[in-house]
Amino acid sequence: MNPDDGGNTSLGRSAAGPNVLVRAALRSTTYSPTNRRLAQELVWRWVGVKWPGLMPPASDLDRRHLERSLPGRKLSVSANGDGSVWTLEVAYSERDSTRSWITRALVADTGEADVVGLQTTFSDINPAPPSVVAPPSLLGAWVERLDLEDGGVAVLSEPRMIVDQEQLKAFCDHVLSDKRTLPVIALANKPNSRYYGVDPRGLAQAVRGLAHVACLAPDLISDVSNRFGKNLAPVQGAARIYGTGFTIGAAPKDNPLIRDPVAPSIQRDGDPGGFRRLVCRQVCAMSVSSAKGFDALLRAR
Repeated sequence: MNPDDGGNTSLGRSAAGPNVLVRAALRSTTYSPTNRRLAQELVWRWVGVKWPGLMPPASDLDRRHLERSLPGRKLSVSANGDGSVWTLEVAYSERDSTRSWITRALVADTGEADVVGLQTTFSDINPAPPSVVAPPSLLGAWVERLDLEDGGVAVLSEPRMIVDQEQLKAFCDHVLSDKRTLPVIALANKPNSRYYGVDPRGLAQAVRGLAHVACLAPDLISDVSNRFGKNLAPVQGAARIYGTGFTIGAAPKDNPLIRDPVAPSIQRDGDPGGFRRLVCRQVCAMSVSSAKGFDALLRAR
């Protein structure tokens, strides 16, 4: 299920509490009212594409409090007293299903920086997450249009190529930075091959705003292994995900190695993106606990 998809059944049919599927809080290097207004405009464009019936007239877009609803769908906008935290929420439910969704986007002035945040939750009698997980496309719009950074490194929608010692040092420093709030996915190709186990560009597009993607040259893997330890090094043809708060000697379970369950010699039946979705699902799960600033911003409303 893609959180961008909608439904048309009645809301609130599920008796279960909400389960967080994906969460992000991203800091902008630009700090200005104009920047925050652009971030809000991108939220409205996303709503207009996905739920055009919920779009208010242009004269209402600047209102601090607003509600609109259709069968099975509801939109609400609110801002706190000084307008420093603006939140838009869309609730909707799946057709012929007990599952309902809430996606909440916020734009905040923290007094030091502009921050944009997003959270998607679902409620269902069956708490198991959907089999296919894709972050809302709004994250991508923010990454493309706003200057976002994480631990001093730009948040991009493309992979970084790590091919020399200088780039390797910057990569390792970022992985070890206590200011980093997003996971780092490290890919490595096999010698004399461009096989990474997954298409790096496709993966970077899929997880933009939720993780960094780095591609390491094969001859640099031993350097990372020497520094981080063999059990925490990238592996050719697989995806090593370094979680937030990573330190040398960290537990491998907190920095998982994801391997393609289908051998590269086996042809997928029309599903070349299966491994990418597997990595994306893991990154979304890690995002739930890593975006620590999101709840604090919501409490400031």
